[in-house]
Amino acid sequence: MNQHEEKINLLKKYYKQIKTNNSFYIASGIPYSKLNNALESFALELDMSEILGFYDITTSGTGKNGYIFSDTAIYYIELSEKPEQIYYNKIKNIELPGTYEKNYNNGIKFTMDNNQVILLKSFFLNKIPLFNFLQEMLVIINKQQEADKNIFNISGSISVFSEMTGAMSGGNSASRYGTVNKLYDEEKFHARQGHGFAAERANNLFDKLTGHDAHIIGDDNQKNGADRILDGNYIQSKYCGTGPRCVNECFENNGHGSFRYMHKGKPMQIEVPSDKYEAAVEAMKVKIEHGQVPGVENPEEAINIIKKGHFTYEQAKNIAKAGTIESLAYDSVNGIITATSSFGITALITFATSVWNGEDFNYALKTAAYSGLKVGGTAFLTSIIASQLSKAGLNSALVGSSEAIIGLMGPKASAVLVNAFRNGSNIYGAAAMKSAAKLLRGNIITAGITMVILSSSDFVNIFRGRISGKQMFKNLTNTAAGLAGGTGGFLAGAAAGSAIFPGAGTLIGGLIGSVAAGAATSKVSSVVLDTFLEDDAEEMTRIIESMFTSLAFDYLLNQEEAEKIVINLQEELDGKKLQDMFASNDHELFARNLLLPLIEDITSKREKIYIPDNKEMTNVIKEILENASDNSLMELI
Repeated sequence: MNQHEEKINLLKKYYKQIKTNNSFYIASGIPYSKLNNALESFALELDMSEILGFYDITTSGTGKNGYIFSDTAIYYIELSEKPEQIYYNKIKNIELPGTYEKNYNNGIKFTMDNNQVILLKSFFLNKIPLFNFLQEMLVIINKQQEADKNIFNISGSISVFSEMTGAMSGGNSASRYGTVNKLYDEEKFHARQGHGFAAERANNLFDKLTGHDAHIIGDDNQKNGADRILDGNYIQSKYCGTGPRCVNECFENNGHGSFRYMHKGKPMQIEVPSDKYEAAVEAMKVKIEHGQVPGVENPEEAINIIKKGHFTYEQAKNIAKAGTIESLAYDSVNGIITATSSFGITALITFATSVWNGEDFNYALKTAAYSGLKVGGTAFLTSIIASQLSKAGLNSALVGSSEAIIGLMGPKASAVLVNAFRNGSNIYGAAAMKSAAKLLRGNIITAGITMVILSSSDFVNIFRGRISGKQMFKNLTNTAAGLAGGTGGFLAGAAAGSAIFPGAGTLIGGLIGSVAAGAATSKVSSVVLDTFLEDDAEEMTRIIESMFTSLAFDYLLNQEEAEKIVINLQEELDGKKLQDMFASNDHELFARNLLLPLIEDITSKREKIYIPDNKEMTNVIKEILENASDNSLMELI
């Protein structure tokens, strides 16, 4: 039962005693015409989904006067009075004075948090049952507010990872996956013509954000191939210091030969800096007049071949540098994209887990939103800082050490690493080792920055004397373990996913692996530690325990589900069963086959998840941010 339903049931308990006539309706039983009149008359801003009940006090039954009880407040208008609202969470004190206090006429006295006094003394209301209803409603509201407060205290004075769920590990791993691939692609920015690669990606990003179908395809290094595709058109990017130089780069023999970039017998579009466009068009006209463009005779076709880029030559150069406005803007946009993805992954898994744990819908939604904002904020900062540090030279400084590590790993292990993290088709051998070194550098930078961001509260607390050095060391260790576990799980899952379903399977497998491994390494479950104690079966029970722990994280079991499975397992697990397991050829497989039917039986009874829509998520994020303190907002990032 969610809190809305709990409040409806509470009103059902008292409404017959509260009313003095017969026009009190509960929730969905309210006549539409009456409710519509009431909303127009005194509750225009109220969302109909929040309504618990409506008490119509009009003699004609129009609904234009009365009391609407909602999740958050009582909206009312009495005869010949103006509309009023009493918000439950603003009530500081509530009293029911005796009849001897004539001024109150046995009404209800509300003292609000701003010390305003409201008297509710209408003869349409029986005060004692209404008072009792409000007292119980405040208990529910206070419980909800305390839960909201606890959401903001997830990190507290200890490391974020010590409280991090598998959902947050999955979201962080997904963001690191995106950031590492971005750093891998942008290593070309450090080359002599790095601004050209920067322009190519910046133009592609701009086109995507403006609703076009745009893809980078030039990473395959195909000779005379296109750099990217825009709405089906093949494009080669040429960002040079002058328009004629941009054009000359497209022809053989230093500009004296034939046009190089053809696709199916037609010239590709050449994308040039926006400030070099006119000069490039004129230069291309000359080339056409000289017969250097196959199949094109009209010089005016130059305007169809030369495409005006979205950025100038200097802007492209600045995007490839650290610390410039253009560079920060480009990295910020990419950071928002990465953060949005990690927010969605984290929020969805957290929401589902909370519902399975029996949490109220609104609490589950708020927990999901907070977790998503937390991980999304970390992802946003990590993406920007990692990209800026890489452009500043940190990536280059790690070349020697990363190549040495990859050399020790060898080509096979390197192929596993690179194909798990890298976008595109699988590569092997020397090419895999070179790419793996690039990815390793990106992972080192990204993981280091993520750890600093996640541990930032610990650094603040140690200087404020709020935690000991010993506690800080423990927190940093837990954070590092969570990061390592999430990354390791992502690699293992991605490798398995790629083998089963290349492409999408890589990311899906990585997410599953990081959720399980990240949660396991940051907070190991102890549900079954003392359950299996047999004299000569210690080795077998340890295998069952290990397999149960692994499956518990795979299936996101909550404590109640785990306890039920343990009880069911105890009924099946006897001396003979353990002897059969010992005699089997594969102990782990035996344990898995023993546990899976029990787990699947329990999880099949879970509540079906209703995924909140964009409006619900937007509203709860707005509520979180509006109610958050400055310190809470800082914790989000």
